[in-house]
Amino acid sequence: MRTLLFVLLVSFSFPAFAQSSLGITGATLYLGAIQDEAGDAQATAAFQLDVAITEFHGFQGDLAVSDTTSGLIGTSAAHLYMTPVSGQKYGLFAALSDVDGRAMIYGSVGAEGMLSWGDDTLVEGRAGMGWADVDGLDYIFAGASVAHSVSPALDFELALDLAEFDEATFSATSVDFGLTATFNPEGSPWGAYVSATHSSLVGRDDAAGAMRLGLGIQIALGTSGGTNPHTRPFRTVDPVAPLIRRGLW
Repeated sequence: MRTLLFVLLVSFSFPAFAQSSLGITGATLYLGAIQDEAGDAQATAAFQLDVAITEFHGFQGDLAVSDTTSGLIGTSAAHLYMTPVSGQKYGLFAALSDVDGRAMIYGSVGAEGMLSWGDDTLVEGRAGMGWADVDGLDYIFAGASVAHSVSPALDFELALDLAEFDEATFSATSVDFGLTATFNPEGSPWGAYVSATHSSLVGRDDAAGAMRLGLGIQIALGTSGGTNPHTRPFRTVDPVAPLIRRGLW
């Protein structure tokens, strides 16, 4: 709850920050609800902030909280990136997550990039590795997505995320395949999103596929969003969350 209150405070204070010389170029707040793989309703919130360091370098910071039956997951992430030419953005990222009420912390590092594919389509990809401080869990992961604007106010994103866990007590690959639609009227900071994700585990410790549904609102300020690499934030990915939501770790 303290993390969620911090996200809200920072988010609604952004207009004041934007008037300063901090280099902030955009920010987006997401508030929503999720029906998870077990059919339980859960709350989620996230905040993304983009800061220009130089004309060609930037920093993106993420804060996210997501409730699960196994505990509240709080995640913070930092992205350092370059925009060397028009239509391209790539860099490095690091993320750290904590599960409330449990002695569990896990982190991820990796590389990511975005590339324009025509005027209204964008391709994003990432790969990395991570570890947890519980039972020696480590993993590798990768993901890719395609976002397309069908109009100035509506875009769709198709994403595939994979994470491989290979331990003596647990061995499986997490597969998340999802579609997200975002509606943001031109000239308005307010928007809405809806998502549907098929989540499954394949391998020795497999688990049947299940749907995860999401619905929420977003507030985008500054130059944030769309399908231009220079304004669209990188996705925040949590490779371990599928295991926590299923109560497997």
